[in-house]
Amino acid sequence: MALYFNLVDEPIRTKMTAHLLDAIEKYNHHLSTGFMASHRLMLELSNHGHHDEALRLINLRTVPSWGYMVEMGATTIWERWDGYVKGRGYQNWHMNSFNHFAFGSVGEWVWRNLVGLNPVEEFPGYKHFMIRPRPGEGVTWVKGSYQSMYGTIVCDWKIEEGQFILNLTVPPNTSATIYLPATEISTVFENGQPVTQSADIQFNRIKDKYVVLDSTSGIYSFATKFK
Repeated sequence: MALYFNLVDEPIRTKMTAHLLDAIEKYNHHLSTGFMASHRLMLELSNHGHHDEALRLINLRTVPSWGYMVEMGATTIWERWDGYVKGRGYQNWHMNSFNHFAFGSVGEWVWRNLVGLNPVEEFPGYKHFMIRPRPGEGVTWVKGSYQSMYGTIVCDWKIEEGQFILNLTVPPNTSATIYLPATEISTVFENGQPVTQSADIQFNRIKDKYVVLDSTSGIYSFATKFK
């Protein structure tokens, strides 16, 4: 919580992140947090160089985890990690919701880091927004759409035959900054053509192994080599 609410400065943040990783390890490599901390924990892992650990946690299938709920037949997210435990049954039925915001709050992490859709505070209502999907082990495709006041934003990506493919819709009267996992602009294509040939897309920079582009509204299909 201290990390999320910016209550500490570097280098203490680095030490606190290491302490967080140690705590997860001590709890048998699972979460031991409630819903106020769990989704913020996921965000801070991804924000501080440990996105791989966040991906591991989201893909767990043993209790306590989101995947365990799915293994037990859930189609919505529960209020409690132990809402139902195999061999033990339902817990506190009278105060145990099976369709609850609680651990569903991890949706913020899912939208920001898996779908990759992030608002830009200086441009309210998604007038301008950022697309930065972060693929990793255990996740090979994601589809998401958001009904903004300007129209539907669509972010649909997959990893296929050594390529990262992103199908993106930027609604009319909006623009986007797009991060694609690549280290050279020459490896990025849009609709089969080098992205540098597009009049609607401008090269911004290369940052942290991402090619950063700026685009106007439109429907785009990006492809780049992916290892």
